[in-house]
Amino acid sequence: DPVLFVPVFAGDLKPQHGTINEAGGSVSVGSANVRASFYKLDLTDEIGYDGAVGANINLAPTRRKGAELEADWKLANSVFLKTSYAYIDASFREGTYAGKEIPLVARNQANAQLTWHTGRTGSYTAAARYVGDRRYGSDFTNSQGILSGYFTLDLQAVWDLKPWKIAAKVLNATDKKYSPFAGYSSTFSDTYFYPADGRSIFVSGRYDF
Repeated sequence: DPVLFVPVFAGDLKPQHGTINEAGGSVSVGSANVRASFYKLDLTDEIGYDGAVGANINLAPTRRKGAELEADWKLANSVFLKTSYAYIDASFREGTYAGKEIPLVARNQANAQLTWHTGRTGSYTAAARYVGDRRYGSDFTNSQGILSGYFTLDLQAVWDLKPWKIAAKVLNATDKKYSPFAGYSSTFSDTYFYPADGRSIFVSGRYDF
């Protein structure tokens, strides 16, 4: 409930369902493997959050069409690179908002992961992620501007020192300030943000016996 902030029953939501058409292929060239696909997904009764009523609702019919590209390279005997890119054109295909962009769907997304395996001395990974601009949540009219995209970098090291296995992670290593989710409130006629965690460090250990 947006006033009392207590849980309430979301109503008689219908399950979302749809049809996807997809074509793709893969090819190997030397030490590289490349995969690509193109698709169109039509959804009916897609479930989304509507800030105006403070609850999840069944949206008007939607459509997502786009392409995905993935590639793996073995750069050296112990160095591996994985990359991916996704392009998504997401919009309402019927109803009041026909032709408008679906909120919170980034048109462009990309990932890259570089891993160095050094054997017993450990493996080291750097993972970069990019999420492009999006419409604010609940902005079905596309009138509230754009939620900025963001770039993050995660680092990880794993040492297999049998019987011990030690792992260390640094998430959001550049301490990027960004919001993975933000919405528009018609009640306050303003946008609101859920900030992401800043730089976080995790260390774990496991002993096998």
